Amino acid sequence: MSVAEEHPTPTSATSPTVHLTSAAVEKIQEMLEEEGLLEEGGLRISAHFGAGCSTPLQFDLVMEVEPQEEDSILQGPGIRIFISPRSAWAVDGLRLDYVDSPLMGSGFAFQHPRGRSGRAC
Repeated sequence: MSVAEEHPTPTSATSPTVHLTSAAVEKIQEMLEEEGLLEEGGLRISAHFGAGCSTPLQFDLVMEVEPQEEDSILQGPGIRIFISPRSAWAVDGLRLDYVDSPLMGSGFAFQHPRGRSGRAC
């Protein structure tokens, strides 16, 4: 995993890479701490596929107590990210930011290197 300031990387050479901004790291830490998951838990990032090549990928974020056995575990500054093998190729290269805008509201923003929402093909 990389963060805007170039923090730690994946735990293995075959793990996907996820780029997190400082704002995203801060918000993830805050969420995990509120749920008591900061020490042992983590955030799962998963991709859901639509029907056909032109359908954009959709990404989900879920806080979890522990990773599944087959998950890639990405270590960042004070957080862990869990990614299943099924989602790994789609999540690889994903940039995750947290934005807070008076006009648009607040939330996580995904930017994928394969274009808008990371297409399946």
